[in-house]
Amino acid sequence: MASLGLELADTEREQGGLLRIMIDSPNGVTVDDCEKVSHQLTHLFTVEEVSYERLEVSSPGVDRFLRRAVDFERFVGEEVSLKLKKALNNQKQFKGILEKKEGGGFALLVQPEGKNTEAYLLEFELTDLAAARLVPHLKF
Repeated sequence: MASLGLELADTEREQGGLLRIMIDSPNGVTVDDCEKVSHQLTHLFTVEEVSYERLEVSSPGVDRFLRRAVDFERFVGEEVSLKLKKALNNQKQFKGILEKKEGGGFALLVQPEGKNTEAYLLEFELTDLAAARLVPHLKF
């Protein structure tokens, strides 16, 4: 995939033999990109005897999951929804702007809803997260 200017973003195996491969590129992913990768993987999986019933190749989407440090690096400054493994002040889910901390690591600038609420910085480690994904903002 690197020869096509694409990177592996994520993989999923689902019931019924579905193997989902998500690819990405800084320039976005086209249907042609998905088709090329699908053909290459079909041949590779045959040679390597990888078992699957159906192969699906797609982009990660506008509400993509963030799993790796490079995903978080790429989307600093974007709105992100986080779910913590353990509650913090009886709350597990947070939404805010992703920031990079000085010296490494990440934080979320959270602006609570309601009157007389002030923004605060939620610092976290990737190991603290149950899930993280981009909040989609579609412009037509």
